[in-house]
Amino acid sequence: MITAGLLCLAAVAAPALAGCDPRSGLTPRQVIEGFAATPDLPATNPRDVTSERCGDGGDDVGCEEAVQADELTVYSFAEKKDAAAFARSLGRNGYQSDWIVLEYDNAAADTDEAESSYATQVDGTWASD
Repeated sequence: MITAGLLCLAAVAAPALAGCDPRSGLTPRQVIEGFAATPDLPATNPRDVTSERCGDGGDDVGCEEAVQADELTVYSFAEKKDAAAFARSLGRNGYQSDWIVLEYDNAAADTDEAESSYATQVDGTWASD
């Protein structure tokens, strides 16, 4: 069995690897599934919108993958800086958590740790560096 420590050592030896942060491989589908498993954070009717949002023929926001539910859209990016730029472009409707960006009404203001929210859930479940 390979442990996280061995994976980190391999990352030092093989620079092509993404690094030791498990969040770098987190997918929008996994984020949506996490929300759907939380009773007060619905993520209904999820659908892959990667081709419309990320591809050349769509909005082309520079994302790698996007999943939209009725309540929000979750994007993943290859680079944190690209995620940050996209979240900024969304204004109050965007929230960045490393490589993941959440888009929904007032997402940027939805970070009260005392209350359950999509932003605090994604930050708390997959701790950021």
